[in-house]
Amino acid sequence: MELAEHARRAARRARAFLAAKEPGHFLVNVKVPAEAPPMPPLTEIDPEKDLPRWLDGLIAAARPGWEGKAGIDDDAPPSLCPSFGIAEHSAWLGLEVRSQETTNLPTPALTSLDDLSPIGPRESNPWYRYMKSGYDYLRSRRDGSFLLSVRGAMAPMDLANAVRGDDIFVEFLTEPAAVHKLMRFLAEAEHWYYQRLRSWADEVEGGHFYHYGGIWIGPEAIGHISNDAAILCRPEVYDEFGYPYEAELTGKYRWAFYHVHSEKLHFLPRLVQLPNLGLLEITPDPQAPPPVEDLPRIYASTGSANLMLHCTSDQVRAHIEELKERNVALTVGCRDRAEAEDVLAFVRGHSRPLA
Repeated sequence: MELAEHARRAARRARAFLAAKEPGHFLVNVKVPAEAPPMPPLTEIDPEKDLPRWLDGLIAAARPGWEGKAGIDDDAPPSLCPSFGIAEHSAWLGLEVRSQETTNLPTPALTSLDDLSPIGPRESNPWYRYMKSGYDYLRSRRDGSFLLSVRGAMAPMDLANAVRGDDIFVEFLTEPAAVHKLMRFLAEAEHWYYQRLRSWADEVEGGHFYHYGGIWIGPEAIGHISNDAAILCRPEVYDEFGYPYEAELTGKYRWAFYHVHSEKLHFLPRLVQLPNLGLLEITPDPQAPPPVEDLPRIYASTGSANLMLHCTSDQVRAHIEELKERNVALTVGCRDRAEAEDVLAFVRGHSRPLA
């Protein structure tokens, strides 16, 4: 199957999934084991001069996985975007980056909440340029084997943690007015950046495929949004400093794709009230049961939200009837290609039809 046809079919199924009013619909991203060449350590990469080398490495590392499931008509066609770790989600505001071997970390740029001038949405900021140049380079390397996906974004509260550091958790309590001013600034900045980020990816059927989960969300969507800072706060803190600005942000889009961790769900009953929430990913944590084996707790915290869950093929088979209580995008780890084909057929056979 050609990439363009695979992408169109996946997008149409995802559109029906997002529009569904009743539970029991499934999307499926099957993962087949593949031996990928190693990436160079990020500590050895200078994005000013080594960007092509790093991005060529990303393509080479992803290609065995794409080839391993070639011809399988799941809901995640091969896609790729520039990625260097986590810092680029916030460094576009003008932050310095500390490279680690396999990721990178942002260096807070604000020494107080009184002066926000060290940060801002500027196209001259280095990490803005690296992301745009990264998309331009990957676009030049397209050969019909992959699409350009959307990298993702941080919610204003998560951005605040990145630009101010952990002092922000004290300032939620001691300087609420100044924190609200920062949140307002970051909500507007995130929208500015995300409009540009989305424009760099490939449009398919009016929407885009996303780096996390590999599925289509759109049109006019924002995601994958994170707010890991909320994990460390009481629900009341999220209610005041997180939710209002996230609601403002997601209200500007038709769909929102949000990411949380399975260990801490205390702020989710409020989060799932966000306008236009189309999909909520529950990422498994080492200290918590696998989400698919913890569905009563997850269902109790997430209202009627569409979910994205990561699981094995054995877990899907064991919990398929319970999974039918919601609409779920499944990322399924498989032992080999034959199992991937088998579990895809199994899930499709249990799903309500997706036109």
